[in-house]
Amino acid sequence: MPDFLTLYLVVMLLNLSHCLMWGLIAYRYRDLRAARLWLAGSAASVAGRVALSLQGESGLMLNTVGGNGFIIFGFYLNWCGARCLHGDNVERTQVSYLLGSSVLVMAATFHLWYGRNPIYTLAQSLPLALTAIYLIRPSRRDLGAIIASTAIAMGALSHCIIAGGNILIVTGMRPDLHLYQAASIDLLVFLFAAVIWNFGFLICAFDRLQAKVEQLANEDELTGIANRRMLTEHLNRICGKQKGANFSLLLLDLDRFKAINDRYGHAAGDAALKHAAAVITKQLRQGDVFARLGGDEFCLLLRAATAAEATLIAKRIVSTVKATPFPWEALQLSLTVSIGIASSEGTQISPEALLDSADRALYETKRRGRDGYSVFALPLDHSNNIVRLDHFPASGSAVRS
Repeated sequence: MPDFLTLYLVVMLLNLSHCLMWGLIAYRYRDLRAARLWLAGSAASVAGRVALSLQGESGLMLNTVGGNGFIIFGFYLNWCGARCLHGDNVERTQVSYLLGSSVLVMAATFHLWYGRNPIYTLAQSLPLALTAIYLIRPSRRDLGAIIASTAIAMGALSHCIIAGGNILIVTGMRPDLHLYQAASIDLLVFLFAAVIWNFGFLICAFDRLQAKVEQLANEDELTGIANRRMLTEHLNRICGKQKGANFSLLLLDLDRFKAINDRYGHAAGDAALKHAAAVITKQLRQGDVFARLGGDEFCLLLRAATAAEATLIAKRIVSTVKATPFPWEALQLSLTVSIGIASSEGTQISPEALLDSADRALYETKRRGRDGYSVFALPLDHSNNIVRLDHFPASGSAVRS
């Protein structure tokens, strides 16, 4: 079995490789703050291993307490990195209290050889346990989190077994127990666990980066709602289902949007688009897909909604948008919206036909004065002509085409 100095050097080299890995990732993906925290954690572990390797046979208090303190700090930085990656606040105050308490307790028990070992080991296990518990929660239980939490739990368990053995020696229950070889095995197990949990962190980071790329590909940059690409995917999926499903599509335009751009500037136009998107989003149900197609044109896909249900939602959107002016500088600018509605009504319909039907209904709304909604009623005849078209102005009256 290799001596502890050799094992510490191996662990230190491993931590240096982790520093290199996280350093390159942090440099390449500069918005990934978790990578910088994991880099700092690996660097703190290197500093701790260097201090411990220089403590000598008898052990210097500064090296022993300081080295273990740096290692524990590195483990807390791993916890902070995991929290940062998943969008939670980094508990700096809590980390400061826990780290400070650990250092004080380690300093107070330095002269108790077998007594200090459980304290030092358990002090290292605490941030590991916090990280493993955090990663195993259902909201974060992806592949990388499972790998990292399992490896961290394995390392903490190995440490706790050694701590338990030293407690048996201190309490006199097993005063003849020899743990030198077991401690070496513990360090090897910890070495293996560190490789695995950093691999798990790496998977978590790549998953998060991939999710960010997918979000950018499917999200409208200005309003934060879905874009045309995402709407098309949902529309193709729902139209491809078996005949009999009820769903509806709403095409929406902001009325006289060009006049806002011309009079107040494009910044006001962008503000109007974001305001309208936010107001309309509050009127939606869970599972509805609201997307910006481009310019001032929006589209709303209503799952499990008949034409009658879609008209109720459209009526609510029309009245809410009109009743909610948006502030621009010292002004309160009013908006109105025109809507065209098409529904499958249980028939098989292609995405193109549904969009065309909603577009015809939207055109009818504009033709009759805007600020309202029109319903393109299915079924269609074989030539794809309109069978019935109803228009409902904001006042609530109905007009038959």
